[in-house]
Amino acid sequence: MNRNIRQGFIAAGTALALAAFSGTALAQDQEAPPESVKATHGDWEVVCLAEKPDQCRMRQIGKTADGKRALVVHVGKLKDAKTSDGQAIPAAIRITTPLGTLLREGLRLKIDSGKEQTGLFNVCVPSGCIVSEPISEPFLHQLQGGNVATMSFNVLQQGALNVEISLKGFTKAFKSL
Repeated sequence: MNRNIRQGFIAAGTALALAAFSGTALAQDQEAPPESVKATHGDWEVVCLAEKPDQCRMRQIGKTADGKRALVVHVGKLKDAKTSDGQAIPAAIRITTPLGTLLREGLRLKIDSGKEQTGLFNVCVPSGCIVSEPISEPFLHQLQGGNVATMSFNVLQQGALNVEISLKGFTKAFKSL
């Protein structure tokens, strides 16, 4: 999500890889086709489309301190996506925040006490505003070795929201995709 993660990506190749992951997801956000929970690993669910059970991704719903739904995180594997120097792009992350999110400020993500990274919002749809980013191998290893990912963004009339996403079960859920 920061320069190190984005380094080496070809814009067109990355856009195509993310479109493959996000295209289905955006259609789901707009039309909400049925999906089912295939498995739960720790705090992550593996969800698959009802009409295409081989199209699965992992999901976690992030809540505010008072228990209100604040965001949804999806992670999906990418097939045959590569950087300009031939390195694999193993996955993509899609984070959906509520409508009213202040887009210019982007979304900030920090794993445990690591360095904060920033992602820019790509689009807003009726279900919320979306950040879609490729996940590099080094970033995937950070997610797999971490305990908590803190995601921060600003919402109109609410101010800053900091939402913690548990990484418990992340590795097992990702391997099951």
